[in-house]
Amino acid sequence: MGRAGRSRVAPAFYYPAMADTPLPDTLVDLQRSAHAAWAELEQHRQDVDATRERESHPQDKDLPSWASRTLRPWTEAEDARHLELRAAALAAQEALRQGVVDAGLKQDADTVAQLHKQARTASNA
Repeated sequence: MGRAGRSRVAPAFYYPAMADTPLPDTLVDLQRSAHAAWAELEQHRQDVDATRERESHPQDKDLPSWASRTLRPWTEAEDARHLELRAAALAAQEALRQGVVDAGLKQDADTVAQLHKQARTASNA
């Protein structure tokens, strides 16, 4: 049947990416806040897991690094802190989403990539 039925539109990867258009500083600040909130959540998880690893059963100390260890469950305080940090991260992400809508920008991959890029650049400056 030849090429019948095939789209004549170029695949998405042929379209040029969004130019480095400066985004409003308020959006970049919201992106930085979201980055910080998610990083704090991840750091808490890593800290709790490291503590649980240190407190693992004595018989697990001699296991090879690739072996499974018996870890205690998260404490109520650790779990509560995790939920608190998660709620803060989700609130920061929602504030960013609303900021993008309020700025009249499309919520697409190009906008997200620009926000991440400009937030990293601003953080490193």
